[in-house]
Amino acid sequence: RVLVRSVPASRVALSTPPVLTDAACSPRRIASASARAFAGLKPWQLVTALAYGVNVLAVSVPGRIDGEMQRRAQAEARAAKAKDENAKEKTHAIPLDSEYRSLFTPAGWAFAIWGAIYAGEFALVAHALASASGGGASEAATRAVAPSWALACAFQALWCAAFRPWAKAPRHFWVSSALLVAEAVALGSAHRALRAAASAASKAWYWTTHVPLSMHFGWISCAALVNLNSHVAKMCAPDTQLATAFLSAFGAGGLGAAVTLTTGDPVYALVIAWALTAVASDGGKRTTETLADVPLKALTKAARWGARAALASVVVSQMPAFAA
Repeated sequence: RVLVRSVPASRVALSTPPVLTDAACSPRRIASASARAFAGLKPWQLVTALAYGVNVLAVSVPGRIDGEMQRRAQAEARAAKAKDENAKEKTHAIPLDSEYRSLFTPAGWAFAIWGAIYAGEFALVAHALASASGGGASEAATRAVAPSWALACAFQALWCAAFRPWAKAPRHFWVSSALLVAEAVALGSAHRALRAAASAASKAWYWTTHVPLSMHFGWISCAALVNLNSHVAKMCAPDTQLATAFLSAFGAGGLGAAVTLTTGDPVYALVIAWALTAVASDGGKRTTETLADVPLKALTKAARWGARAALASVVVSQMPAFAA
């Protein structure tokens, strides 16, 4: 005999996935649901979400100069490995024979920080959208940061449009450098807003908003210097290139230490140290190099000392006596 047990309809409903009808999935219903969701958001929440979306879309469009350089650098590393099997496959961010390669260039591994920045800023957007009305200090802090961060995202999207083959000519190449400087200024403004609210905001806000924005600020500060040195490499003589590279190494280290010591924020200086360590790792060597090894070794040491100064400021800023 086969026993058949009846199953209550309530249990069937709980264990069976819902069936979406064509009417429920119609574009009109989806648009209506989306409109209701966005209607409940405040202007600063919309600005935060749209800024992130525009930024991600802009960096996803292929055809930038750095994408071309990455492909050439990878091919260069594979060719060197095939020529000498015992050699390490070292991928430079900019090919050794590139006209954009300056004496102040980070190693390829340093750019992995972008993954952490975008993941963190996705958390920033999620935190902002989840903020309820009257969310207290955390909501007020995110609202204060939103305008400057949105402006920084706009400058980064414009940089993506400017760092393309049409801007290779020296008379145009300065545009991308200027946009990165403008982005760094906007992120500096967002960083000031962070500091004003840091003491009253929650721990979740610190990790989802403060940390990714500080990372972005530190990395773009160094990226602006890298772009500036690329411009100098295209336009100026080797002695000017060397002087600019030394000023960039010491200037970045000093800036990282100054920001961290005056704000107590260790993240900024840690990112500066990361970038300068990558510059030291790269070594600044070029296939068309006219400089001897001694200046290049000195520049490598300058980048390392700049990174150490930034790291020292992190240690000092976290001392209880200094924080007090």
